[in-house]
Amino acid sequence: MAFNRNKNQIVLPNDFPNGISFREQFIVVKRNERMKIFSSKCTHLGCRINNSLNDVFICPCHGSKFNSDGEVLKGPAMKNLNELKFKIDKSKNQIIIYT
Repeated sequence: MAFNRNKNQIVLPNDFPNGISFREQFIVVKRNERMKIFSSKCTHLGCRINNSLNDVFICPCHGSKFNSDGEVLKGPAMKNLNELKFKIDKSKNQIIIYT
């Protein structure tokens, strides 16, 4: 996967299928035309979340669980996942994520 980095943004191709996708440091939740992007860092100790089961994100380190809106379902994490702002550049078919 190639992506461009600017000072406060990351550019990814807009090629995500419907459902949940894990890309590097991001979790992308796409439901038709609606999309949310979260940091894949668990809010407990920063482990990289890279798995889901039945639309629940599961931290591999300590078992924290988050729903597809990034909300904590089970600790030890106490904070919701960090939802990232982004825009879609339709002319270039890219997603620009603001970090």
